[in-house]
Amino acid sequence: MRFLALVGTVAFFCLFGAVAQAASLRVAPISLDLPSGTSASVVRVWNDDSAPVQVQIRVFKWTQRNGQDVLEPTRDVVASPPMTQLAPGTENLIRVVRTSTTPVNGRESYRLLIDQLPDPGQARPGTVSVLVRHAIPLYFAE
Repeated sequence: MRFLALVGTVAFFCLFGAVAQAASLRVAPISLDLPSGTSASVVRVWNDDSAPVQVQIRVFKWTQRNGQDVLEPTRDVVASPPMTQLAPGTENLIRVVRTSTTPVNGRESYRLLIDQLPDPGQARPGTVSVLVRHAIPLYFAE
């Protein structure tokens, strides 16, 4: 019975020819908790792949409603650069800055989304590209 299951699995992949290509985008730190009086920090990103990767960086105000995460566009915090291309084996610094002139009231919560964008030149029929999204919690304290 196990043999038939193995044969069926192999046949499935041979018939459909699906190939997964995983990406290798790393970030550090995986959380930013900035104390009172601190309005900027950095996040480091690395490309461990053998091909260049295009990366998009966005910041969203983060709240929870009815147990669900809610991400809202914001201009109170920005990331620079908002887009970058990383050559194979290289790294880059992403600067995160709170630009709002309103004082922090309590604790402000944001999410820094770092996405690897698909490379249209690498698209091939019958393949699945697995791209990376890092959703980094970002907090500013009073």
